[in-house]
Amino acid sequence: MKKHGNDGAGTAHVGRIAGGGHVAGLISLRMTVAMAVITVVGGILYILGVLLGSRHEFTERGLDPNAMSVTEQFGSGMMVIDTRKAIGFTVLFVLGVVAAVALVGRYYSRKEVAPLEHAFELQKDFVADASHELKTPLAVIATRIDLIDFRRAHGQPIDAPLADLRGDVDRMNAIITDLLVAARGAVDAEPVSLAGVVDQSVDAVRPLADKRGVTIDTHVDGDPAHLIVRGNAVGLSRCLVAVLDNAVAHAPDGTRVTVSLGYHHRGDAVIRVSDHGTGIGGNPERLFRRFARDDDGTAHQGYGLGLALARDVANRYGGTLDVESTSANGTTMRLTLPLTS
Repeated sequence: MKKHGNDGAGTAHVGRIAGGGHVAGLISLRMTVAMAVITVVGGILYILGVLLGSRHEFTERGLDPNAMSVTEQFGSGMMVIDTRKAIGFTVLFVLGVVAAVALVGRYYSRKEVAPLEHAFELQKDFVADASHELKTPLAVIATRIDLIDFRRAHGQPIDAPLADLRGDVDRMNAIITDLLVAARGAVDAEPVSLAGVVDQSVDAVRPLADKRGVTIDTHVDGDPAHLIVRGNAVGLSRCLVAVLDNAVAHAPDGTRVTVSLGYHHRGDAVIRVSDHGTGIGGNPERLFRRFARDDDGTAHQGYGLGLALARDVANRYGGTLDVESTSANGTTMRLTLPLTS
């Protein structure tokens, strides 16, 4: 297959943006102080320039500015100024002050606006991530609703799919909460059974697989009680669902996707997701970059966020996500996570 790549967080984002007035106040204060300093220093330099220029004019005229004869001839405090030189010096001084003010203003503006730009960037990423992460649960919910409508129209019981639908809604709520926690940069880690994560993830994707005629097989190598990692069940399930969703979407109809859980040779836990698609091709790493897409001619064209978000989750809990192997006969994605002590 080809892969494409609590409210507290929302308040934090709003707080950053609402803090724009405070940032503007800081910019105004710092720029005012900087301009005042530039003006004072510039004024002192200008006066010194005028005084030195006058002394130079005395010297050019063969007069000693320190001699008493100068004071007697021209009077105390008198200066000699060359008008053309004074105009040129004044123009250069004004240009220098303008350039200094522009440079200082640019520096402080960029420095103070940077946190605000970062907040907007985080908010944009959160909206894109949330939109992507909710696509699969919404597709599953739509499939459940179609099944409920079909059963109701044919007089069949709908209690079981209704219960599954409630579970899907709860899962959506948990995903949103996990996204908000991740947006705050928090790491909510606790002991998690990977076998439970696999079961939960497969159950979440199975309606989409059934719709495509794709069978999902699971296999656990070892005692599930020992395959425990530190993480968050919802976050890890998000990671695995993203990989499974791509596997199912790009697996040929009627084929199988295999999910195996076991031990990595380094002593970590490893989950492998294998399919029988046509492979990824060259440079699989490009699919882990945000908004990277692969036009493989299939109807499933994502937004290039799935694998990028999945890798972010894996990294959050000290794990890795990569392409273990790929060929024309299929692809195997590998998720490794450190076992708890």
